[in-house]
Amino acid sequence: MPAQKKKTQSRKGKTMARGRRKRSAEAKVGFGLLWVPVMLFFLLLSGLSVFYIWERIKLREIKRDIVTLERARRQIYEENQQLKAQTEQLASYRRIYKIATEHFGYIELKPKVIISPE
Repeated sequence: MPAQKKKTQSRKGKTMARGRRKRSAEAKVGFGLLWVPVMLFFLLLSGLSVFYIWERIKLREIKRDIVTLERARRQIYEENQQLKAQTEQLASYRRIYKIATEHFGYIELKPKVIISPE
């Protein structure tokens, strides 16, 4: 009889070990399916974070470009105003008359009155 008890005990021990193996295998399967959505979530979160940072950097560059272009526009506008004032000054009749008389010897003729005989 003692030999039979040993066999049953060893069978019970094997069944218990098999049961434990099944449970641990089931736990691994459940955990294995859980990591996929978690990894997808972290990948999505990482991608969105990179996209957000990239957008902020691009926005900062665009703002810097806008400021630079506004300064250039203001400078060109002021230069244009100065050129318009200079054009008006150079095109004035008083200046042209002065240059014509001093440099080219322009003499303004007085109108002659001609009386025709009747």
